[in-house]
Amino acid sequence: MNKELRKPTWMTYVIFSELFVVLVFIDQFTKDLIVKSLALSQVDPIIKNFLSLMYVRNTGSAFSMFASKSWGVTMLSVISTVALIVLLFLSFFVLVRFRSRRLSVVLIFLSAGTLGNLIDRIRFKYVIDFIRFDFGSYTFPIFNVADIYVTLSCIVLAVMLLFNEKFIPEIPFSSKEEEKQEESGNLFPKEDISADDRYREDK
Repeated sequence: MNKELRKPTWMTYVIFSELFVVLVFIDQFTKDLIVKSLALSQVDPIIKNFLSLMYVRNTGSAFSMFASKSWGVTMLSVISTVALIVLLFLSFFVLVRFRSRRLSVVLIFLSAGTLGNLIDRIRFKYVIDFIRFDFGSYTFPIFNVADIYVTLSCIVLAVMLLFNEKFIPEIPFSSKEEEKQEESGNLFPKEDISADDRYREDK
């Protein structure tokens, strides 16, 4: 049976929940480390003229967008809270109903990124950003680990939608039928048995 269609066990939910917690912890840990290590606006080069750490306070959204707007923090906090609730629900809904572990993992990354920045907005009224890339005279908007989660998960979702038509697997039978088939040792519906197999069974 396709592993993607296997009924999730309690351990599956534990592992997925732990993944979510670990992702949020990594984001918050890196931000706390930057605050303790760098002064505001201080630059610490990692790769000269390319990659550096720079502690900035972002009152906007991902990559410092809307940072100049006075209403930005409140509006983004409300939007992030609603988005987080929806994403967490979807993360486990697709696992329970559609059993798509891959899609659930992507949504968990998206949820973790949303929560990571939401925690900052609630605690400080701004988001801590610190990863800076320079390309010649151009400086890419400074971001953080949570932004990486959100960006990568959105890219993966787009790829899944564009190149994998059935990225949510179809469940070939209902849960009640599945329970009966598991008890009898037959995990596949009768319709999937070929004519030759039926002939051999009759004999």
